[in-house]
Amino acid sequence: MRRWWAGALAGLVLAATAVAGPAYACGCGAVVATAGTTAGTTQGAAAESAIIRAADGVQTIDLSLGFDAAVPSAGLVVPTPSPATVSAGDPALFDALAAQTNPTPRFVDDWWGVVEPVADGEPEVLSRVRIGDVEATTLAASDSAGLGGWLATNGYEISPEASAVIAEYVAKRWYFVAVKLANDSSLDGTLEPIRIAFPTSALVYPVGMAKAIAGEQAMRLSVFGEHRMDVVRADSGDALNAAVRTVWAGPVTNAALAPLGPYLTVTDVRFEQPAAQISSDIGFAAASNDDPVQPSHVVVRPIELLGFPLGSLLVVWGALGLLCALGAAIARSRLR
Repeated sequence: MRRWWAGALAGLVLAATAVAGPAYACGCGAVVATAGTTAGTTQGAAAESAIIRAADGVQTIDLSLGFDAAVPSAGLVVPTPSPATVSAGDPALFDALAAQTNPTPRFVDDWWGVVEPVADGEPEVLSRVRIGDVEATTLAASDSAGLGGWLATNGYEISPEASAVIAEYVAKRWYFVAVKLANDSSLDGTLEPIRIAFPTSALVYPVGMAKAIAGEQAMRLSVFGEHRMDVVRADSGDALNAAVRTVWAGPVTNAALAPLGPYLTVTDVRFEQPAAQISSDIGFAAASNDDPVQPSHVVVRPIELLGFPLGSLLVVWGALGLLCALGAAIARSRLR
């Protein structure tokens, strides 16, 4: 059974309480299991989908993460370019997103019954909030060693690879949100979603933590704005060094999504070798046009009569009619 943790997270390092165990990850972080397991390399999350938008200079990211197996008590460290606020997210947004981007049916009439369907010390604690079973702490850090010490003292175990990337974000004077379960339960089922919002001058999806991931990492980014958006390098605006595919783009028609923005662009991003490919966070730039991308799926409509394909019946009836007409013509010729 797939275990889902839906939340609003950006650039997260997922960490554990106690000694390090097998690690899981999303494009923006890594989940580490707790005591009683064997240490291992960081692996990718089974699914990652983010809803991204900005309003009045504040960016909000809702992130849904899925895992193929239960993860024991775990936490997250989320770097953000400015202090973030954390609140409960709305899982219904992802249902509305699925409805908005669901492929439109392309009907194929099957008359013959043969068409197949297509398939600088310790960090400063800026705030702390409790959301259901989750506790989130917003931190300002100027020293990576001090931040590491705070995380260790508070039950987070970060891998050396992840620590190196955290140091890069500290050097850029980013902030962090440390999130963990507030009790001894595990990520076995559904947690209430979290939303993290922070002031920013430009949309950004931090993926630096994915450099600590051993294998391929894929994510789906759903961006709301005034126009269609392309994913680019956040530091330069150049093309992203990744496999990128726009899977849906068009005006928003779902009422639940309308407050997020008038135009939606859904992009799949895949890093086959994150450590080698990622040298910048993901940024967003207006596309050259607002051409829609709205895939369809084939729906076969059987055309039948009395349970038989109508096309075949028409051929049989036509053949019988032709034989009858031929027989009648022969009979008339003999009567002459």
